[in-house]
Amino acid sequence: MPFKNVSQPRRVASVDGVLESGSYNRKLGSVAMISNNPVQVAVVGQNGSPAKVFGVQLDDVSDIALLSRDMAVVRSENQVWQLLDIAHKAKVDPLTNDVRSIVGPVGDAALALKWDNSIEQLTPGKNEVSSRSASLRGDHRAIDVGENECYAVVEDGGGEFRIHPGATPEQGSTAKIALPAGTKNLDRLRGGRFLSALYQRNNPDVCLIRRAGNRLEAKLVRLDVPVTDVVVVETSMIAVAKDGRVILYDGEAIEKATSRIDAKHEMSLGCTGEPRCALVAHGHLFVGTSAGEVMLAVIVRKQGGIQI
Repeated sequence: MPFKNVSQPRRVASVDGVLESGSYNRKLGSVAMISNNPVQVAVVGQNGSPAKVFGVQLDDVSDIALLSRDMAVVRSENQVWQLLDIAHKAKVDPLTNDVRSIVGPVGDAALALKWDNSIEQLTPGKNEVSSRSASLRGDHRAIDVGENECYAVVEDGGGEFRIHPGATPEQGSTAKIALPAGTKNLDRLRGGRFLSALYQRNNPDVCLIRRAGNRLEAKLVRLDVPVTDVVVVETSMIAVAKDGRVILYDGEAIEKATSRIDAKHEMSLGCTGEPRCALVAHGHLFVGTSAGEVMLAVIVRKQGGIQI
């Protein structure tokens, strides 16, 4: 139970559009968030240092992955585009298509999950983004990538959560568990060493998968409000809600939860717009809103926690 609350957020950047997605590059110590209407990217340091904001000539973006100081990839509907020379004036080039989602990066690599049940591992090359393709076993609904392993939800029966060694889901799983009934529509995955969460935007239902070694336990819980995004940090989960709240559920609450779950701590973001996306960067919670605000809060831990 390493966390006790979240500090009052402050705005560290703003764009003109509706923020839809974010990416944390641990190697750079930087966060990127991307908006729609218009499409703009804000890049800010993990501690909230002054932001760089630039426009991108694309429509209807959904995901971003920050690969290096000069390169990022963006999903626009089913198409993935590479953003080059972003430290100066961003150039947009097509990269691949038929893509369902982008996750990462961890290190330099991001993963693109394709509708034909293959993946592309995306890394920064000398002058453009490099891509390596691989086929996957099973029909994958969602994936996420961690430091030393990858997480996947596969349409096997009623759905199955799997943990794979390495940076992609290519190798056989080291642990897996069938998902409980009622999780079929949950299509977003946050994977972690101790806790993973499967959820859907604007849905109050979240499937929580707790882990001890290679033993897994999955339970479906209903929050008191629909969530717009979820992050997992060690044994805790943080949800951002349509009503502007940030809600922390610690390990004890998750362990005791049945169909309902009690919050350890909750607070208002104090933002103008509705929270749309969230991520954790080096102990900080970043939230992007529909009003283009990038909000930063500190996740306050109890003694004895591990820095994330």
